[in-house]
Amino acid sequence: MEPQLLTRHGNGHRSVLVCFHHAGGGKSAFRGWPGLLAPHLDVVLVQLKGREDRTAQPLTDDLGDLAVEIARGVCALPYDEIVLLGHSMGATVAWAVADAIWAVYRRRARVVLSAQAPPPYTSRIGERAEREAGRSRGTVGDGAADAFHADILAADLAWLSREFPALVTRPLPVDLHCVAAERDRLVPPEAMAGWAALTTREFSCRTVPGGHMYLLEDPAPLIELVLELARRDATEDTGVDRVGVPT
Repeated sequence: MEPQLLTRHGNGHRSVLVCFHHAGGGKSAFRGWPGLLAPHLDVVLVQLKGREDRTAQPLTDDLGDLAVEIARGVCALPYDEIVLLGHSMGATVAWAVADAIWAVYRRRARVVLSAQAPPPYTSRIGERAEREAGRSRGTVGDGAADAFHADILAADLAWLSREFPALVTRPLPVDLHCVAAERDRLVPPEAMAGWAALTTREFSCRTVPGGHMYLLEDPAPLIELVLELARRDATEDTGVDRVGVPT
């Protein structure tokens, strides 16, 4: 069977979380998330080309075309509420998908962006990310370097250096929630405040412990934010919080 761009997990909830992985990573960055979130919402994992089960397919897609393809796939699924969550490189891809979902389908996704500065980007974005990845490898050790998949990372950084500077941004009518890591040397917390200019609806930004790759060490803050949004959706839908908290 051909490896899939989108992998769906769930029990038929009305809400779905769509997860976008970081550079050098894959959908396994969210291993365990579908099981943890199964009582509350479904999960769709995005798997870009060039990694894990898609290693044989190099990542060469135009970012705009890729965003439209993902938007089409997500909007074809039977969900009333869509939450897009991306970490680092995946945050920018998630934002491009949110734009496509609004432009093509006039649907408002909730968006959660982690450890990524807002556009505009320059062609040097990949160089900065590579320097931070090098620090992480040197600090954590060989095991972490192997897990980071240096060859995939290099290909991803080349791709984002080519595609991200061409990203044309505009304010979107979506709720936007940002998460920054307090010890992130690549994207300091204050840099993420710039996303506020790209939404005309609710904006929030919170800081959590850890460095740039805190997602792999302790995803609990992100998961809790997703659950907060699920509770809100359930409350707005019925007046009773289906995650378990009476309203």
